Amino acid sequence: MILISDQALKLWAEQALKLGASETVIPGFFSLTRVHNTGVAFGLAQGNNLLTGLLAAGILIWAAWMARSWDWSRRFVQVVTAMVAAGAVGNLIDRVRLGYVLDFFDFHIRGWSWPAFNIADACISVGVGWLVVSWLIGKSPEAVAGRG
Repeated sequence: MILISDQALKLWAEQALKLGASETVIPGFFSLTRVHNTGVAFGLAQGNNLLTGLLAAGILIWAAWMARSWDWSRRFVQVVTAMVAAGAVGNLIDRVRLGYVLDFFDFHIRGWSWPAFNIADACISVGVGWLVVSWLIGKSPEAVAGRG
């Protein structure tokens, strides 16, 4: 469902939003702004395919190393893994199909703006964030969620 939602909204944004144009949804807080991201998360390393590829490979190796001790029968582990995987596949589809990742959610307040993102980015960020927290405190992801 994550992948379908991500791709459906990106197709809508591709047709409805002009590159760089911003459509205000909530004045002073949220807009839809079409951005073509050739870098990694939050637009870092724009146009650097080698760095992007190495970073993705490193994250994949780290996640696989972390996952070796998880209880895969636990629903929370399945959800976190699905979030990260669906997000990664959603952005990979963009890179293959378009040559960039289509971002369009644009939050801002008092002159400060968060980099534009999409559903896939949000899922990757939340999922990886949960994995990092579990790694830092030395517990499994389900234990961090209070389910272990």
